[in-house]
Amino acid sequence: MSTKFTRKGLKVAMNYTRPLRTALLANAVFSAVCGLLMLVEPVFVEKLLGIQAGLLLRSLGFGLLLFAVDLVCQATRPRLATWRALYASVADVLWVISSVVGLLLFSDWLSPMGVGVVAIVAGVVLALGCWQIWGIDRAHRAKNPALYRHCLIVGTEAPAAALWDAIARMGDIQNYMPSLVSSEILEGKSPGVGVLRRCTDKSGRCWREKCIEFEPGQSLTMRFVAEAPDFPFPASTMLGGWKVMSVGTGSEVMVWWELAPKPRFLAPILLPILAFGADRDFVEVIRLMADDTIPRKDNKTRLALRLC
Repeated sequence: MSTKFTRKGLKVAMNYTRPLRTALLANAVFSAVCGLLMLVEPVFVEKLLGIQAGLLLRSLGFGLLLFAVDLVCQATRPRLATWRALYASVADVLWVISSVVGLLLFSDWLSPMGVGVVAIVAGVVLALGCWQIWGIDRAHRAKNPALYRHCLIVGTEAPAAALWDAIARMGDIQNYMPSLVSSEILEGKSPGVGVLRRCTDKSGRCWREKCIEFEPGQSLTMRFVAEAPDFPFPASTMLGGWKVMSVGTGSEVMVWWELAPKPRFLAPILLPILAFGADRDFVEVIRLMADDTIPRKDNKTRLALRLC
């Protein structure tokens, strides 16, 4: 993969993730300001709220500063992990719920201004959390607006031709994926378009995939048989593919998925979960493939949502 391709891919990745990065940074600024006030000026905050809870405010302030630092780290990473943005949004929702419960149960402990401050802060936090959820949705959008996408690239020391041989043996994927108990070819004797593969994982889930595109030595695309009544994943349409590229003396393997989540409104939740599992599992899958050709090494991993 050329440097030009890498820079172009990273530029596209930044464009798709910019709304989420902006939301995370805005949340970081707001959290840092609130945290500093609680930590540095607890007496002022106590007067504002009408309560005396200096230790609690300092503890909350310190926690908010740590939260802000984490948000900045997320927003400035070259490859943004949407599952981390999702847990930040969950934290925002929990803050809002805690604020509402607190106002319902303990509003008499607060001054009228304190009630207003708590309500305003909760409203801002809710808006920031919703902004992040929208940003997650935007980050995973595919070129086809009906589909969502996730992809990853893993760098190895193995030759591209050797890795392609492992990928093209479609019935042997169970040898590299620890979560599978079986993978078998149902149709098609040689690798290529029309091959139908059935996979079963350790939890008993079973699905079929059909090869619809095949470029020898380079890439393949599989269509999951999502219309099957027993299809185990929450998607009405699902595609996946592999692409192998030579890089110096080694190689890079791109793995990608495009799907229409079911139900669609859960895409900002389902896609980060898919991304987390894929990033965790497929790095090891490709390393195991590389181990078939070279002694095990610490292969560097480069991940980007929009390089493919």
